[in-house]
Amino acid sequence: MRLSTTISIFSSLVLACVLPGCQQTESPLSPTSQDASPQVQARPNILFIVADDVGFTDLGSFGSEIATPNLDRLAHAGLRLTNLHAGASCQHTRMMLMSGASSAAALEPRPSLPTGTRGNTFSLSYANIAELLKDAGYATYMAGKWDLGALEGYTPAARGFDRSFALLGASGSYFGRYFLGDRFGYEDEGREITPDDLPGDFYATRFYTDRILEYIQSSQAGAPWFAYLPYTAAHWPLQLPDDWLDRYAGRYDMGYDVLREERFARASVAGVFPAAARLEDFQPVSEPWSALSPEEQRRYSRAQEIYAGVVEYMDMSVGRIVDYLEDSGQLENTVIVFMNDHGASAHEHGVDTGRTPGAPGPGPAEDNDNSLENFGRPNSFIDHGRGFGEAATAPFRFQKGILTEGGLLAAAFVYYPAAVPGGGTSDAFLTVMDILPTFLEIAGTEHPGAGPFRDRRINAIVGRSAWPLFSGESTAVHPPTKIAGWTQGNAGAGALIRGNYKIINQPPPGGGMGTVPWRLYDIAADPGEHHDLAAEHPELVAEMVAEWETNWR
Repeated sequence: MRLSTTISIFSSLVLACVLPGCQQTESPLSPTSQDASPQVQARPNILFIVADDVGFTDLGSFGSEIATPNLDRLAHAGLRLTNLHAGASCQHTRMMLMSGASSAAALEPRPSLPTGTRGNTFSLSYANIAELLKDAGYATYMAGKWDLGALEGYTPAARGFDRSFALLGASGSYFGRYFLGDRFGYEDEGREITPDDLPGDFYATRFYTDRILEYIQSSQAGAPWFAYLPYTAAHWPLQLPDDWLDRYAGRYDMGYDVLREERFARASVAGVFPAAARLEDFQPVSEPWSALSPEEQRRYSRAQEIYAGVVEYMDMSVGRIVDYLEDSGQLENTVIVFMNDHGASAHEHGVDTGRTPGAPGPGPAEDNDNSLENFGRPNSFIDHGRGFGEAATAPFRFQKGILTEGGLLAAAFVYYPAAVPGGGTSDAFLTVMDILPTFLEIAGTEHPGAGPFRDRRINAIVGRSAWPLFSGESTAVHPPTKIAGWTQGNAGAGALIRGNYKIINQPPPGGGMGTVPWRLYDIAADPGEHHDLAAEHPELVAEMVAEWETNWR
Protein backbone atom coordinates (compact mmCIF):
# COMPACT_ATOMS: atom_id res chain seq x y z
CA MET A 1 0.00 0.00 0.00
CA ARG A 2 1.27 3.45 -0.88
CA LEU A 3 -0.33 5.36 1.97
CA SER A 4 1.39 8.73 2.15
CA THR A 5 3.13 9.60 5.37
CA THR A 6 1.98 13.16 5.01
CA ILE A 7 -1.51 14.11 3.87
CA SER A 8 -2.52 17.66 3.11
CA ILE A 9 -4.89 19.47 5.44
CA PHE A 10 -8.17 20.74 4.03
CA SER A 11 -9.04 24.39 3.81
CA SER A 12 -10.72 25.99 6.80
CA LEU A 13 -13.98 26.08 4.88
CA VAL A 14 -14.00 22.30 4.43
CA LEU A 15 -13.11 21.67 8.07
CA ALA A 16 -15.86 24.01 9.17
CA CYS A 17 -18.32 21.85 7.32
CA VAL A 18 -17.28 18.56 8.90
CA LEU A 19 -16.09 19.43 12.38
CA PRO A 20 -18.53 19.61 15.29
CA GLY A 21 -19.77 22.99 16.38
CA CYS A 22 -20.35 24.26 12.84
CA GLN A 23 -22.96 27.00 13.19
CA GLN A 24 -25.14 27.53 10.14
CA THR A 25 -28.41 29.26 9.56
CA GLU A 26 -29.01 27.77 6.10
CA SER A 27 -26.46 25.01 5.70
CA PRO A 28 -24.35 25.28 2.54
CA LEU A 29 -24.09 21.49 2.78
CA SER A 30 -27.76 20.95 2.14
CA PRO A 31 -28.26 18.90 -1.05
CA THR A 32 -31.22 21.14 -1.89
CA SER A 33 -29.09 24.31 -1.87
CA GLN A 34 -28.91 25.97 -5.29
CA ASP A 35 -25.24 26.83 -4.87
CA ALA A 36 -24.22 23.79 -2.81
CA SER A 37 -22.07 22.01 -5.39
CA PRO A 38 -18.57 23.04 -4.19
CA GLN A 39 -19.41 22.35 -0.55
CA VAL A 40 -21.17 19.06 -1.26
CA GLN A 41 -18.13 17.91 -3.22
CA ALA A 42 -15.91 18.85 -0.28
CA ARG A 43 -17.79 16.66 2.21
CA PRO A 44 -15.75 13.58 3.02
CA ASN A 45 -16.51 10.19 1.61
CA ILE A 46 -17.06 7.48 4.22
CA LEU A 47 -15.59 3.98 3.92
CA PHE A 48 -16.94 1.73 6.68
CA ILE A 49 -15.25 -1.68 6.96
CA VAL A 50 -16.58 -4.37 9.30
CA ALA A 51 -14.66 -7.59 9.93
CA ASP A 52 -16.60 -10.69 10.94
CA ASP A 53 -15.72 -12.88 13.97
CA VAL A 54 -12.26 -11.31 14.22
CA GLY A 55 -10.83 -11.09 17.73
CA PHE A 56 -9.72 -8.02 19.68
CA THR A 57 -6.00 -8.72 19.17
CA ASP A 58 -6.14 -10.11 15.63
CA LEU A 59 -4.64 -6.99 13.97
CA GLY A 60 -0.98 -6.16 14.29
CA SER A 61 -1.85 -2.70 15.61
CA PHE A 62 -3.74 -4.44 18.44
CA GLY A 63 -1.06 -7.03 19.24
CA SER A 64 -1.26 -9.74 16.58
CA GLU A 65 1.43 -11.68 14.77
CA ILE A 66 -0.87 -11.91 11.73
CA ALA A 67 0.40 -9.72 8.89
CA THR A 68 -2.06 -6.84 8.59
CA PRO A 69 0.18 -4.02 7.30
CA ASN A 70 -2.51 -2.11 5.41
CA LEU A 71 -4.94 -1.91 8.30
CA ASP A 72 -2.07 -1.21 10.70
CA ARG A 73 -0.88 1.80 8.69
CA LEU A 74 -4.37 3.25 8.78
CA ALA A 75 -4.78 2.48 12.47
CA HIS A 76 -1.45 4.05 13.47
CA ALA A 77 -2.10 7.09 11.28
CA GLY A 78 -5.53 7.42 12.88
CA LEU A 79 -7.15 6.92 16.27
CA ARG A 80 -7.46 3.41 17.69
CA LEU A 81 -10.62 2.84 19.73
CA THR A 82 -10.12 0.40 22.60
CA ASN A 83 -13.47 0.63 24.40
CA LEU A 84 -16.03 0.17 21.64
CA HIS A 85 -18.88 -2.12 22.70
CA ALA A 86 -20.69 -4.04 19.99
CA GLY A 87 -23.32 -6.75 20.22
CA ALA A 88 -22.30 -10.24 21.26
CA SER A 89 -23.16 -11.72 17.86
CA CYS A 90 -23.18 -10.69 14.23
CA GLN A 91 -26.81 -9.71 13.76
CA HIS A 92 -27.11 -7.88 17.07
CA THR A 93 -24.17 -5.66 16.14
CA ARG A 94 -25.52 -4.93 12.70
CA MET A 95 -28.92 -3.94 14.06
CA MET A 96 -27.28 -1.60 16.56
CA LEU A 97 -24.96 0.11 14.11
CA MET A 98 -27.57 0.46 11.37
CA SER A 99 -30.33 1.78 13.67
CA GLY A 100 -28.48 3.80 16.32
CA ALA A 101 -30.57 1.89 18.88
CA SER A 102 -30.46 -1.37 20.81
CA SER A 103 -30.79 -4.65 18.95
CA ALA A 104 -33.86 -5.49 21.03
CA ALA A 105 -35.58 -2.31 19.84
CA ALA A 106 -34.46 -2.69 16.22
CA LEU A 107 -35.73 -6.25 15.86
CA GLU A 108 -38.87 -6.46 13.74
CA PRO A 109 -41.71 -7.83 15.90
CA ARG A 110 -42.33 -11.41 14.83
CA PRO A 111 -46.15 -11.05 14.53
CA SER A 112 -45.65 -8.49 11.76
CA LEU A 113 -43.64 -10.91 9.62
CA PRO A 114 -45.06 -13.57 7.30
CA THR A 115 -45.74 -16.99 8.79
CA GLY A 116 -42.74 -19.25 8.44
CA THR A 117 -40.19 -16.43 8.17
CA ARG A 118 -36.74 -17.68 9.05
CA GLY A 119 -34.27 -15.51 10.89
CA ASN A 120 -34.61 -12.09 12.46
CA THR A 121 -35.31 -8.94 10.49
CA PHE A 122 -34.23 -5.33 10.96
CA SER A 123 -37.31 -3.26 11.75
CA LEU A 124 -38.65 -0.67 9.33
CA SER A 125 -39.37 1.53 12.34
CA TYR A 126 -35.75 2.71 12.18
CA ALA A 127 -34.10 4.70 9.40
CA ASN A 128 -30.69 3.23 8.69
CA ILE A 129 -27.35 4.79 7.81
CA ALA A 130 -27.74 4.35 4.06
CA GLU A 131 -31.22 5.89 3.92
CA LEU A 132 -30.20 8.92 5.93
CA LEU A 133 -26.95 9.52 4.07
CA LYS A 134 -28.73 9.10 0.75
CA ASP A 135 -31.19 11.80 1.79
CA ALA A 136 -28.17 13.97 2.65
CA GLY A 137 -26.87 13.70 -0.90
CA TYR A 138 -24.47 10.76 -0.62
CA ALA A 139 -24.21 7.91 -3.08
CA THR A 140 -24.59 4.73 -1.03
CA TYR A 141 -22.90 1.41 -1.73
CA MET A 142 -22.60 -1.96 -0.03
CA ALA A 143 -20.79 -5.22 -0.75
CA GLY A 144 -20.67 -8.05 1.78
CA LYS A 145 -22.72 -9.58 4.55
CA TRP A 146 -26.16 -8.13 5.28
CA ASP A 147 -27.69 -10.45 7.93
CA LEU A 148 -30.62 -8.10 8.56
CA GLY A 149 -33.43 -9.80 6.69
CA ALA A 150 -33.97 -11.50 3.35
CA LEU A 151 -37.64 -10.62 2.83
CA GLU A 152 -38.75 -8.32 0.05
CA GLY A 153 -38.56 -4.75 1.30
CA TYR A 154 -35.91 -5.56 3.90
CA THR A 155 -32.80 -6.19 1.79
CA PRO A 156 -30.07 -3.61 1.02
CA ALA A 157 -31.58 -2.53 -2.28
CA ALA A 158 -34.79 -1.61 -0.46
CA ARG A 159 -33.07 -0.04 2.56
CA GLY A 160 -31.26 2.91 1.00
CA PHE A 161 -28.33 1.46 -0.94
CA ASP A 162 -27.99 2.74 -4.51
CA ARG A 163 -25.87 -0.25 -5.48
CA SER A 164 -25.28 -3.43 -3.54
CA PHE A 165 -24.10 -7.00 -3.63
CA ALA A 166 -25.07 -8.84 -0.45
CA LEU A 167 -24.91 -12.19 1.22
CA LEU A 168 -28.33 -11.84 2.82
CA GLY A 169 -27.77 -14.14 5.77
CA ALA A 170 -25.12 -14.83 8.37
CA SER A 171 -22.65 -17.14 6.66
CA GLY A 172 -21.71 -18.82 3.44
CA SER A 173 -18.88 -20.52 1.66
CA TYR A 174 -16.17 -18.16 0.50
CA PHE A 175 -16.32 -20.02 -2.80
CA GLY A 176 -20.00 -19.54 -3.52
CA ARG A 177 -21.89 -22.39 -1.88
CA TYR A 178 -24.20 -21.12 0.78
CA PHE A 179 -25.48 -22.94 3.85
CA LEU A 180 -28.76 -23.39 5.70
CA GLY A 181 -31.05 -23.06 2.72
CA ASP A 182 -32.58 -20.12 0.88
CA ARG A 183 -32.24 -17.80 3.85
CA PHE A 184 -28.56 -17.37 3.04
CA GLY A 185 -28.71 -16.52 -0.68
CA TYR A 186 -27.18 -13.57 -2.49
CA GLU A 187 -28.75 -10.39 -3.83
CA ASP A 188 -27.09 -8.47 -6.65
CA GLU A 189 -28.37 -4.96 -7.34
CA GLY A 190 -31.74 -5.93 -5.85
CA ARG A 191 -32.02 -9.18 -7.79
CA GLU A 192 -31.92 -12.47 -5.90
CA ILE A 193 -29.31 -14.80 -7.31
CA THR A 194 -27.89 -18.22 -6.51
CA PRO A 195 -24.29 -19.40 -6.33
CA ASP A 196 -24.72 -20.66 -9.89
CA ASP A 197 -24.89 -17.02 -11.00
CA LEU A 198 -21.48 -16.25 -9.49
CA PRO A 199 -18.26 -16.34 -11.53
CA GLY A 200 -16.32 -19.58 -11.47
CA ASP A 201 -13.38 -17.99 -9.65
CA PHE A 202 -15.59 -16.40 -6.97
CA TYR A 203 -13.85 -15.88 -3.64
CA ALA A 204 -15.96 -13.78 -1.30
CA THR A 205 -13.33 -11.40 0.09
CA ARG A 206 -11.93 -10.67 -3.36
CA PHE A 207 -15.37 -10.34 -4.95
CA TYR A 208 -16.72 -7.96 -2.30
CA THR A 209 -13.61 -5.83 -2.75
CA ASP A 210 -13.99 -5.84 -6.54
CA ARG A 211 -17.59 -4.74 -6.24
CA ILE A 212 -16.99 -1.91 -3.79
CA LEU A 213 -14.20 -0.63 -6.05
CA GLU A 214 -16.54 -0.83 -9.04
CA TYR A 215 -19.18 1.15 -7.17
CA ILE A 216 -16.75 3.83 -6.00
CA GLN A 217 -15.35 4.17 -9.51
CA SER A 218 -18.88 4.67 -10.83
CA SER A 219 -19.50 7.65 -8.55
CA GLN A 220 -20.11 11.04 -10.06
CA ALA A 221 -16.87 12.99 -9.91
CA GLY A 222 -16.69 15.09 -6.76
CA ALA A 223 -19.92 13.80 -5.23
CA PRO A 224 -19.62 12.24 -1.76
CA TRP A 225 -20.16 8.52 -1.28
CA PHE A 226 -20.72 6.09 1.58
CA ALA A 227 -19.29 2.61 1.04
CA TYR A 228 -20.22 -0.13 3.52
CA LEU A 229 -17.92 -3.15 3.30
CA PRO A 230 -18.94 -5.85 5.81
CA TYR A 231 -16.58 -8.69 4.97
CA THR A 232 -17.43 -12.27 5.92
CA ALA A 233 -13.76 -12.71 6.89
CA ALA A 234 -13.01 -14.40 9.22
CA HIS A 235 -16.38 -16.11 9.86
CA TRP A 236 -16.57 -19.87 9.47
CA PRO A 237 -16.27 -21.83 7.23
CA LEU A 238 -12.61 -20.76 7.03
CA GLN A 239 -11.49 -21.10 3.41
CA LEU A 240 -8.67 -19.76 1.24
CA PRO A 241 -7.46 -19.85 -2.36
CA ASP A 242 -4.93 -22.63 -2.88
CA ASP A 243 -1.93 -20.29 -3.05
CA TRP A 244 -2.77 -18.88 0.39
CA LEU A 245 -3.30 -22.15 2.26
CA ASP A 246 0.25 -22.55 3.59
CA ARG A 247 1.06 -18.92 4.29
CA TYR A 248 1.28 -19.61 8.05
CA ALA A 249 2.46 -23.21 7.92
CA GLY A 250 3.98 -24.18 11.26
CA ARG A 251 3.41 -20.79 12.87
CA TYR A 252 0.99 -22.05 15.52
CA ASP A 253 2.56 -25.39 16.41
CA MET A 254 3.37 -24.01 19.87
CA GLY A 255 -0.39 -23.85 20.62
CA TYR A 256 -2.91 -21.40 21.93
CA ASP A 257 -1.59 -21.12 25.50
CA VAL A 258 1.72 -19.70 24.26
CA LEU A 259 -0.07 -17.51 21.70
CA ARG A 260 -2.26 -16.06 24.42
CA GLU A 261 0.83 -14.98 26.36
CA GLU A 262 2.48 -13.53 23.24
CA ARG A 263 -0.64 -11.60 22.24
CA PHE A 264 -1.08 -10.14 25.71
CA ALA A 265 2.52 -8.93 25.80
CA ARG A 266 2.35 -7.26 22.39
CA ALA A 267 -1.09 -5.72 22.97
CA SER A 268 0.07 -4.33 26.30
CA VAL A 269 2.98 -2.61 24.58
CA ALA A 270 0.57 -1.33 21.91
CA GLY A 271 -1.49 0.31 24.65
CA VAL A 272 -4.84 -1.20 23.73
CA PHE A 273 -5.69 -2.86 27.06
CA PRO A 274 -7.16 -1.18 30.15
CA ALA A 275 -4.57 -0.28 32.78
CA ALA A 276 -6.05 -2.86 35.16
CA ALA A 277 -5.93 -5.75 32.68
CA ARG A 278 -4.12 -8.81 34.04
CA LEU A 279 -3.47 -12.11 32.34
CA GLU A 280 -2.69 -13.85 35.64
CA ASP A 281 -6.38 -13.78 36.57
CA PHE A 282 -7.54 -15.17 33.22
CA GLN A 283 -9.25 -18.55 33.46
CA PRO A 284 -9.44 -20.27 30.05
CA VAL A 285 -12.38 -22.48 29.19
CA SER A 286 -10.34 -24.50 26.73
CA GLU A 287 -8.20 -27.40 27.89
CA PRO A 288 -4.45 -26.81 28.25
CA TRP A 289 -2.65 -27.29 24.96
CA SER A 290 -0.50 -29.97 26.56
CA ALA A 291 -3.62 -32.04 27.33
CA LEU A 292 -4.44 -32.44 23.64
CA SER A 293 -3.25 -35.39 21.62
CA PRO A 294 -0.74 -34.75 18.80
CA GLU A 295 -3.54 -35.24 16.28
CA GLU A 296 -5.75 -32.69 18.04
CA GLN A 297 -2.90 -30.21 18.30
CA ARG A 298 -2.23 -30.51 14.58
CA ARG A 299 -5.90 -29.98 13.68
CA TYR A 300 -6.22 -26.88 15.85
CA SER A 301 -2.89 -25.38 14.78
CA ARG A 302 -3.73 -25.99 11.11
CA ALA A 303 -7.15 -24.37 11.55
CA GLN A 304 -5.46 -21.32 13.09
CA GLU A 305 -3.07 -21.19 10.13
CA ILE A 306 -6.08 -21.00 7.80
CA TYR A 307 -7.72 -18.41 10.04
CA ALA A 308 -4.63 -16.19 9.96
CA GLY A 309 -4.53 -16.44 6.17
CA VAL A 310 -8.19 -15.37 5.94
CA VAL A 311 -7.44 -12.29 8.06
CA GLU A 312 -4.34 -11.39 6.04
CA TYR A 313 -6.25 -11.80 2.76
CA MET A 314 -8.80 -9.31 4.06
CA ASP A 315 -6.00 -6.89 4.92
CA MET A 316 -4.51 -7.27 1.45
CA SER A 317 -7.94 -6.51 -0.01
CA VAL A 318 -8.29 -3.34 2.05
CA GLY A 319 -4.89 -2.33 0.71
CA ARG A 320 -6.27 -2.55 -2.83
CA ILE A 321 -9.01 -0.08 -1.95
CA VAL A 322 -6.68 2.35 -0.23
CA ASP A 323 -4.27 2.20 -3.18
CA TYR A 324 -7.12 3.12 -5.51
CA LEU A 325 -8.26 5.98 -3.29
CA GLU A 326 -4.73 7.34 -3.13
CA ASP A 327 -4.12 6.99 -6.86
CA SER A 328 -7.46 8.67 -7.68
CA GLY A 329 -6.85 11.55 -5.26
CA GLN A 330 -9.72 10.59 -2.96
CA LEU A 331 -7.88 9.26 0.09
CA GLU A 332 -7.40 12.62 1.79
CA ASN A 333 -11.14 13.26 1.50
CA THR A 334 -12.28 9.87 2.83
CA VAL A 335 -13.05 9.01 6.44
CA ILE A 336 -12.18 5.34 6.98
CA VAL A 337 -13.70 3.50 9.95
CA PHE A 338 -12.79 -0.10 10.67
CA MET A 339 -14.21 -2.36 13.38
CA ASN A 340 -14.64 -5.99 14.37
CA ASP A 341 -18.26 -6.94 14.88
CA HIS A 342 -17.78 -8.51 18.36
CA GLY A 343 -15.39 -10.77 20.24
CA ALA A 344 -13.56 -13.67 18.65
CA SER A 345 -15.36 -16.76 17.47
CA ALA A 346 -14.78 -19.87 19.56
CA HIS A 347 -16.64 -22.48 17.51
CA GLU A 348 -15.25 -25.97 17.13
CA HIS A 349 -16.70 -26.63 13.67
CA GLY A 350 -14.67 -29.26 11.90
CA VAL A 351 -11.65 -29.21 14.23
CA ASP A 352 -13.03 -30.93 17.32
CA THR A 353 -12.72 -34.71 17.22
CA GLY A 354 -15.45 -35.45 19.75
CA ARG A 355 -14.71 -33.41 22.87
CA THR A 356 -17.36 -30.75 22.20
CA PRO A 357 -21.04 -31.63 21.64
CA GLY A 358 -22.35 -30.33 18.34
CA ALA A 359 -18.84 -29.55 17.08
CA PRO A 360 -19.48 -30.31 13.39
CA GLY A 361 -21.69 -27.21 13.25
CA PRO A 362 -24.35 -26.17 10.74
CA GLY A 363 -24.32 -26.90 7.06
CA PRO A 364 -24.76 -29.97 4.87
CA ALA A 365 -22.26 -32.28 6.57
CA GLU A 366 -22.68 -35.15 4.13
CA ASP A 367 -20.52 -33.52 1.45
CA ASN A 368 -18.04 -31.75 3.72
CA ASP A 369 -14.49 -33.04 3.86
CA ASN A 370 -12.90 -31.95 7.12
CA SER A 371 -9.85 -34.13 6.84
CA LEU A 372 -6.71 -32.33 7.92
CA GLU A 373 -5.36 -32.33 4.37
CA ASN A 374 -8.52 -30.58 3.14
CA PHE A 375 -8.68 -27.80 5.74
CA GLY A 376 -9.42 -24.46 4.12
CA ARG A 377 -10.50 -25.84 0.75
CA PRO A 378 -13.93 -25.19 -0.83
CA ASN A 379 -15.72 -28.21 0.67
CA SER A 380 -14.25 -27.99 4.17
CA PHE A 381 -16.23 -26.46 7.03
CA ILE A 382 -14.01 -25.41 9.90
CA ASP A 383 -13.49 -22.73 12.52
CA HIS A 384 -10.35 -22.34 14.63
CA GLY A 385 -11.68 -23.50 18.00
CA ARG A 386 -12.15 -22.12 21.49
CA GLY A 387 -8.49 -22.07 22.55
CA PHE A 388 -7.34 -19.86 19.69
CA GLY A 389 -10.47 -17.73 20.09
CA GLU A 390 -9.48 -17.16 23.72
CA ALA A 391 -5.96 -16.22 22.64
CA ALA A 392 -7.49 -13.39 20.57
CA THR A 393 -9.69 -12.17 23.41
CA ALA A 394 -7.75 -12.58 26.67
CA PRO A 395 -7.54 -10.98 29.19
CA PHE A 396 -11.25 -10.34 28.58
CA ARG A 397 -13.56 -13.17 29.52
CA PHE A 398 -15.21 -15.49 26.97
CA GLN A 399 -15.94 -14.73 23.32
CA LYS A 400 -18.62 -14.26 20.69
CA GLY A 401 -22.15 -14.97 21.86
CA ILE A 402 -21.52 -14.03 25.50
CA LEU A 403 -22.27 -10.59 26.98
CA THR A 404 -19.00 -10.45 28.91
CA GLU A 405 -16.38 -7.93 27.77
CA GLY A 406 -14.73 -10.67 25.72
CA GLY A 407 -17.91 -10.97 23.68
CA LEU A 408 -18.74 -7.26 23.42
CA LEU A 409 -15.45 -5.43 22.92
CA ALA A 410 -14.48 -4.75 19.31
CA ALA A 411 -11.15 -3.46 18.06
CA ALA A 412 -11.69 -0.38 15.89
CA PHE A 413 -10.03 2.70 14.46
CA VAL A 414 -10.91 5.87 12.54
CA TYR A 415 -8.61 7.36 9.91
CA TYR A 416 -8.95 10.90 8.55
CA PRO A 417 -5.76 12.95 8.92
CA ALA A 418 -7.52 16.15 7.85
CA ALA A 419 -9.35 16.24 11.18
CA VAL A 420 -8.46 13.18 13.29
CA PRO A 421 -5.09 13.39 15.09
CA GLY A 422 -3.05 10.28 14.36
CA GLY A 423 -0.96 7.95 16.43
CA GLY A 424 -3.13 7.70 19.51
CA THR A 425 -5.64 5.50 21.28
CA SER A 426 -8.88 6.33 23.05
CA ASP A 427 -10.41 4.33 25.87
CA ALA A 428 -13.58 6.44 25.91
CA PHE A 429 -16.72 4.33 26.26
CA LEU A 430 -18.49 3.89 22.91
CA THR A 431 -21.11 1.58 21.49
CA VAL A 432 -21.87 0.74 17.89
CA MET A 433 -25.12 2.66 18.38
CA ASP A 434 -22.93 5.77 18.13
CA ILE A 435 -21.81 5.01 14.58
CA LEU A 436 -24.96 6.24 12.82
CA PRO A 437 -25.04 9.71 14.46
CA THR A 438 -21.27 10.01 13.92
CA PHE A 439 -21.62 9.43 10.19
CA LEU A 440 -24.51 11.89 10.05
CA GLU A 441 -22.36 14.58 11.65
CA ILE A 442 -19.55 13.88 9.21
CA ALA A 443 -22.09 14.34 6.40
CA GLY A 444 -23.34 17.62 7.85
CA THR A 445 -26.83 16.35 8.58
CA GLU A 446 -28.90 15.16 11.55
CA HIS A 447 -31.27 12.37 12.38
CA PRO A 448 -34.86 13.57 11.80
CA GLY A 449 -36.06 12.17 15.13
CA ALA A 450 -39.20 10.17 15.78
CA GLY A 451 -41.94 10.78 13.24
CA PRO A 452 -42.72 10.43 9.53
CA PHE A 453 -39.88 9.28 7.29
CA ARG A 454 -40.45 8.47 3.66
CA ASP A 455 -43.55 6.22 3.67
CA ARG A 456 -43.43 5.11 7.31
CA ARG A 457 -42.93 6.27 10.89
CA ILE A 458 -39.55 5.88 12.54
CA ASN A 459 -38.20 5.96 16.08
CA ALA A 460 -35.57 8.21 17.59
CA ILE A 461 -32.04 6.96 18.19
CA VAL A 462 -30.13 6.57 21.45
CA GLY A 463 -26.56 6.77 20.10
CA ARG A 464 -24.49 9.95 20.18
CA SER A 465 -22.00 11.28 17.66
CA ALA A 466 -18.39 10.41 18.44
CA TRP A 467 -16.99 12.97 16.00
CA PRO A 468 -15.98 15.44 18.75
CA LEU A 469 -13.93 12.62 20.30
CA PHE A 470 -12.39 11.59 17.00
CA SER A 471 -11.44 15.13 16.06
CA GLY A 472 -9.87 15.86 19.43
CA GLU A 473 -12.47 18.38 20.63
CA SER A 474 -13.68 16.14 23.45
CA THR A 475 -12.31 13.32 25.58
CA ALA A 476 -15.64 11.52 25.95
CA VAL A 477 -18.80 10.76 24.02
CA HIS A 478 -21.05 9.81 26.93
CA PRO A 479 -21.35 11.18 30.47
CA PRO A 480 -20.18 8.92 33.32
CA THR A 481 -23.80 8.04 34.09
CA LYS A 482 -24.43 6.78 30.57
CA ILE A 483 -26.38 3.53 30.48
CA ALA A 484 -26.22 0.98 27.68
CA GLY A 485 -27.92 -2.39 27.70
CA TRP A 486 -27.96 -5.64 25.74
CA THR A 487 -30.12 -8.72 25.37
CA GLN A 488 -28.99 -12.05 23.96
CA GLY A 489 -31.39 -14.69 22.74
CA ASN A 490 -34.92 -15.26 24.00
CA ALA A 491 -34.13 -16.60 27.46
CA GLY A 492 -34.06 -13.28 29.33
CA ALA A 493 -30.28 -13.00 29.34
CA GLY A 494 -28.90 -9.51 29.36
CA ALA A 495 -26.28 -7.02 30.49
CA LEU A 496 -26.17 -3.35 31.33
CA ILE A 497 -23.27 -0.92 31.81
CA ARG A 498 -23.56 2.27 33.84
CA GLY A 499 -20.30 4.10 34.26
CA ASN A 500 -17.74 1.60 35.54
CA TYR A 501 -20.36 -0.89 36.70
CA LYS A 502 -21.78 -3.76 34.71
CA ILE A 503 -24.45 -6.34 35.48
CA ILE A 504 -24.90 -9.59 33.58
CA ASN A 505 -27.09 -12.66 34.09
CA GLN A 506 -26.04 -14.79 31.13
CA PRO A 507 -24.57 -18.24 31.90
CA PRO A 508 -20.97 -18.96 30.87
CA PRO A 509 -20.25 -21.06 27.76
CA GLY A 510 -21.78 -24.50 28.17
CA GLY A 511 -24.10 -23.24 30.92
CA GLY A 512 -27.30 -23.53 28.91
CA MET A 513 -29.71 -21.01 27.40
CA GLY A 514 -31.39 -19.72 30.55
CA THR A 515 -30.16 -17.19 33.08
CA VAL A 516 -28.19 -17.18 36.32
CA PRO A 517 -28.38 -14.66 39.18
CA TRP A 518 -27.28 -11.17 38.23
CA ARG A 519 -23.59 -10.53 38.74
CA LEU A 520 -22.00 -7.10 39.23
CA TYR A 521 -18.52 -6.08 38.10
CA ASP A 522 -16.43 -2.93 38.24
CA ILE A 523 -15.04 -3.23 34.71
CA ALA A 524 -12.58 -0.36 35.20
CA ALA A 525 -10.84 -2.11 38.09
CA ASP A 526 -11.72 -5.64 36.90
CA PRO A 527 -11.97 -5.70 33.07
CA GLY A 528 -11.69 -9.48 33.12
CA GLU A 529 -14.94 -9.72 35.16
CA HIS A 530 -13.52 -12.04 37.81
CA HIS A 531 -14.81 -10.50 41.05
CA ASP A 532 -18.59 -10.46 41.51
CA LEU A 533 -19.65 -7.48 43.67
CA ALA A 534 -23.38 -8.20 43.68
CA ALA A 535 -23.48 -9.27 47.35
CA GLU A 536 -21.71 -6.06 48.36
CA HIS A 537 -24.01 -3.70 46.41
CA PRO A 538 -27.51 -5.22 46.27
CA GLU A 539 -29.20 -1.81 45.92
CA LEU A 540 -27.09 -0.92 42.89
CA VAL A 541 -27.85 -4.27 41.29
CA ALA A 542 -31.58 -3.74 41.86
CA GLU A 543 -31.44 -0.27 40.29
CA MET A 544 -29.57 -1.49 37.24
CA VAL A 545 -31.79 -4.54 36.77
CA ALA A 546 -34.87 -2.31 36.88
CA GLU A 547 -33.31 -0.05 34.23
CA TRP A 548 -32.50 -3.02 32.01
CA GLU A 549 -35.99 -4.53 32.33
CA THR A 550 -37.63 -1.19 31.56
CA ASN A 551 -35.54 0.04 28.64
CA TRP A 552 -33.22 -2.61 27.21
CA ARG A 553 -34.80 -6.05 27.06
